[in-house]
Amino acid sequence: MPHNDKPADGQENPSFFDLIDQTPPPPVLELGGKPGTRRLARLRAEWKQSWEEDGFLHQRWDEVRQARHASWHEVANWIKAAALFGGLSLIVLMLNAAADIASATLKGLSSVPATSGGDGSGLWARSTTPSACSSPTRPRTLPSPRPPCTRSGR
Repeated sequence: MPHNDKPADGQENPSFFDLIDQTPPPPVLELGGKPGTRRLARLRAEWKQSWEEDGFLHQRWDEVRQARHASWHEVANWIKAAALFGGLSLIVLMLNAAADIASATLKGLSSVPATSGGDGSGLWARSTTPSACSSPTRPRTLPSPRPPCTRSGR
């Protein structure tokens, strides 16, 4: 049975763990004998090193700072990808909200009984009845655009 990990030319593929073994050892730090400094000393050293002049985070910060004044072709690819991903996510979010609104509207319209137009019930009655008519505290002195409300309770 042939071994599939070896390429056709017979050379060995390097392992990821071989790359880890080649990394230099962490720097020796003077901890000063303070309790708790030993645990995060390597992390602090890496953080400070990444913010130095040629560090990874310093370079990314410069790319972000320069992106405001650069054209689309001069901006770093990772910034373009993040902007496109954010824009597409926003479009999907807006389409989802529009679908929810349309679904709720159709559900609300389907639960309203069909009317003949002006018989005083159903959707047309709900949308054309003045809101002042339903207010029991409305003063009688206010002019009404329609004849007074006729309710069985008044």
